[in-house]
Amino acid sequence: MSENKRIEKLKERYGKSKHGNFFVTDTIGVPHLFCITPKHVETASDHFSGMLDSAAIEHLERTGRPSCGMRGCNLMYAEHEQALLVHCSLDMKKGNQVHPELQDYLLASKEEAEEDNYAGFAFLDKRKGERDV
Repeated sequence: MSENKRIEKLKERYGKSKHGNFFVTDTIGVPHLFCITPKHVETASDHFSGMLDSAAIEHLERTGRPSCGMRGCNLMYAEHEQALLVHCSLDMKKGNQVHPELQDYLLASKEEAEEDNYAGFAFLDKRKGERDV
């Protein structure tokens, strides 16, 4: 599936908040994307006909070799999750509370996100002008 089609399916599945100020725009790696190393490429080349997929990565993990290439990361491939990235056109808070439109949207999307095995939600601040620091 192409990247554009994948994103369109996400937008279709999760829709927009009541006034359109919050919506899923993509996914993001949690805590970060899994990072491929030269050892992954070598294993795929030598044992998996050049196919670097989850089977090759998990084979390398079973042999006791390093997994994720991110410095300091000792998580296995399966421990790298994906979260839904929510575009926010408004401040996520209204006073000291979560913005009601965002809260309603997240609660309405929660069941689908769990069904789709997402770790949760991350937020992309797309407000115009001044931003909180």
